[in-house]
Amino acid sequence: MRSRRELGLRCVAVVLAAVCALSAGACSEPPTTRRLADEAIEAMGGADRVRAVRSLVLKRGAGTRSRLGQNVRAAAADPKAVLVDVTETLDLAGGRAALQYEIRMDEGFTQERQEILTRHGDSLVGLERVGGRPPAVMSAAALFSWGTQHTPAMALRRNVITVALAAIAADVSEVAEDRELAGLPVKFGRAALKDETIGIYFDPRSHLIAAYETIDTEPILGDVPARYVLDDYRDVDGIKLPHRISISKGGAHYADVRFTSTSFNDADALTVLDIPPEVADAAAAVAAGDNDYSPLTLTAIADDVYFAQGYSHHSLVVEFPSYLAVVEAAYTDAQSATLARVLAEQFPKKPIRYAAVTHYHYDHTGGVRAGDVKWILVAVERRDRNTEPGPDAVVVDARGHHVDQHLVLADRPGRQHLELHRGDRRAVALLADRPGVHLRRHNAERRDFPDGVKVFRRRGFRRIE
Repeated sequence: MRSRRELGLRCVAVVLAAVCALSAGACSEPPTTRRLADEAIEAMGGADRVRAVRSLVLKRGAGTRSRLGQNVRAAAADPKAVLVDVTETLDLAGGRAALQYEIRMDEGFTQERQEILTRHGDSLVGLERVGGRPPAVMSAAALFSWGTQHTPAMALRRNVITVALAAIAADVSEVAEDRELAGLPVKFGRAALKDETIGIYFDPRSHLIAAYETIDTEPILGDVPARYVLDDYRDVDGIKLPHRISISKGGAHYADVRFTSTSFNDADALTVLDIPPEVADAAAAVAAGDNDYSPLTLTAIADDVYFAQGYSHHSLVVEFPSYLAVVEAAYTDAQSATLARVLAEQFPKKPIRYAAVTHYHYDHTGGVRAGDVKWILVAVERRDRNTEPGPDAVVVDARGHHVDQHLVLADRPGRQHLELHRGDRRAVALLADRPGVHLRRHNAERRDFPDGVKVFRRRGFRRIE
């Protein structure tokens, strides 16, 4: 018969075995997103240090940018541009941001640009500096960028500090998944980022955030799945921060930039977000306004023809007896909305009935989505030197991009026809040259126009609402 001592030892052994089994089972359970996020923020330097980051400046970056809408044809590949001297200034606490860079495209096109999202009091306003021009003031919605993002506001939402802090607030019951990223095993979880859900990839080797993905809203592409891959983490005053950011949208390359250095909580660096005194009054007016605004002037250049000059993208307006036609729907929705208001004031009884674009570039088509402008868009194609079936009576001859570009507003007898002046019922031809409506330069300065203007016959035109 066993002694009490032996029985007691056996009981203790059983209890210890059970505890060990339970512990092992707990350790083998899939980790939660919250636990991975806590490990990631600890690997970055600790939650307290990360929470103390109020501003972030990524400096002297270089890389590439795509999805610029500068392809010659709609179905052609969009050329990739080079970005140099890239600086991103993020005032995380104040909700301000600036993108500054130089962009280089094919054919020797180079431009220095700076887009700033700042505040006048409690209101957001936008500032742009392009190619040494004086700064322009506009509403925040009017800003557009060719930098790492299409607007500084997106850079505020898509940075590692904001994502890391959102991750540590993830639901404690959210269980992470096993996935692969660039052929390597990673853990994947989800967290709420303000009013959206963001997916986060955790590197099990470094415990850092390897990537994150969500839906981005692009002005031309619309709502597209986007992925941000982070690399080249370096220690910056006790916090590990990524110095390379690769972005894909809609499954294709969007931007890839490696920065030379990074700093945080640098008050002097935030002075770039200040409103210059010379535009303080304009900023106050924009901040007080209720509508989206982009700087624009309307100038008569011929009988019934007007030049709508924006800050960097322009349009032509043609007046007919009972309506208006617009040539070039320039970037952005805000600029189109501004143009619509200006035209409504100057021509109160003449709606915009037609719009024509000379080619597919985003800076010529980017404004057609403006919610309060119902336009008709012309699609053009070069293959047979004919227009594709399009809207009534608006015809574009796109025989060559930057080569012999011109457009024709042609007559179509019957309903919705263009009511041409002086009763001659002949087509009115406009050359897309002077004043220049292209972002880069006047087209005719680059190539010769053909001697004549070709007017195409109507072939099954259909209205596009």
